[in-house]
Amino acid sequence: MLGSWQGDDSVQFVELRMLAPGQQFLSDGGGVRGPAVLIFDDATGSADTRRVFTFTHDLSVGFMDSRILIATSALASLAGVTPDFVLPAGMLAPKSGRVCYYVNPPQQEGQQTGVIDCVAYGAFTGDNGPFGPPTPVTPDDRSLQRTDATGVNRNDWTGVLTPTPQNNAADAAQLRTLCGDGLVSQGEECDGTALGGKTCASLGFATGTLSCVQCHIDASQCSACGNGAINANEQCDGADFGGRTCEALGFTGGTLTCSDQCRASTRNCSPDFYVPGGGPAGPECLAEWRITNPTTRPGINGKAPVLQRCKDGDGGCDSDPAAGTCAFTLAVCFDHDDARFATNGQSCRRPAIESWTLLAPTTGAETLVAAVAAVGSSTTAGATVTFAPALDATERCTAPVTVPVATRGHRPGMLKLRARTTASGGKPRDVDTLKLVCMP
Repeated sequence: MLGSWQGDDSVQFVELRMLAPGQQFLSDGGGVRGPAVLIFDDATGSADTRRVFTFTHDLSVGFMDSRILIATSALASLAGVTPDFVLPAGMLAPKSGRVCYYVNPPQQEGQQTGVIDCVAYGAFTGDNGPFGPPTPVTPDDRSLQRTDATGVNRNDWTGVLTPTPQNNAADAAQLRTLCGDGLVSQGEECDGTALGGKTCASLGFATGTLSCVQCHIDASQCSACGNGAINANEQCDGADFGGRTCEALGFTGGTLTCSDQCRASTRNCSPDFYVPGGGPAGPECLAEWRITNPTTRPGINGKAPVLQRCKDGDGGCDSDPAAGTCAFTLAVCFDHDDARFATNGQSCRRPAIESWTLLAPTTGAETLVAAVAAVGSSTTAGATVTFAPALDATERCTAPVTVPVATRGHRPGMLKLRARTTASGGKPRDVDTLKLVCMP
């Protein structure tokens, strides 16, 4: 299909090819269905701007590989080929859009829609169904031609500089392009090394080299990284982190950094961060673990691994210099205002805290239980700490506690912590897990 030629948007055509004999019945499907149609969408795919072309008659030639030419009067005059159907000018968007061929009712039993084929191109943003992402090639000053049949637009279509419209009677013509003469002619964006004064910078990019493909600007080697604003798949750009901070990603402090490739890093965030411990997002703020471990820190998505690894002897996470044991430093924090669980602009729930119970391990964690008891007025029964009165909804943490985890010879050792925090009145409840692994 062709959307424009040498800057003239009135020169357009769509050409269909029959894949089997007898497909020339377009107006009523040989008496078994309604007329076939072409659907033309703009870049958005909105039904409000959709244009429909209805086939009004059948054709005489219906051999396999016969063609059907739907073309504007301007194309017919330019090419000297009589179209089988006259297409009103302006139906086809030259730079971004979609064209679909429908029959009614569907050809196959059980098929939900009568769509036979669709091609989306350019910056089409609508729903393209099973045909996948649009092909970046456009029918602007070149024809868009099928070269494969995978069913995915991006793979199946390519640009051709010399369109060859052909009608049902096999009358054909070839349009001669000016692309390749080194001059930027009407309808061309560029020609060879002649870029019409355009650069990556003039197009709004920060760096890169512009090129010319089929007399169309190719900005694939341009990059917006470095313009100080987040674009496309960038995580950051200069000082722009999209509102993210170390604190918003679960750290106690520090500064995010941005690489020359606009990738964000939490390397300069504090080594202390909060691990929610799993469970529903609603009550997750009742209690969280706070651990010191720069080796298993949250990434730019803020996800803090429940499984925290430390290599024996690594001073960043092992506070015990003795061989064979990793001494993890952690605390239990209640009602931490964690931005990672905010929804619809609202903070996560932070009710008063009634009790805290260490579910695992059942022995050997008395220091941790005592640290929780010291947070407020409380009584302790076994591994359960009950606060009386309940802790109000104020963020508070225990003193740092050292939790040793021994290796198993030449194999890693692991300790699983599991605790339940209960809000005033008995609910909601928040069950949190933390797995500490000591690597030999």
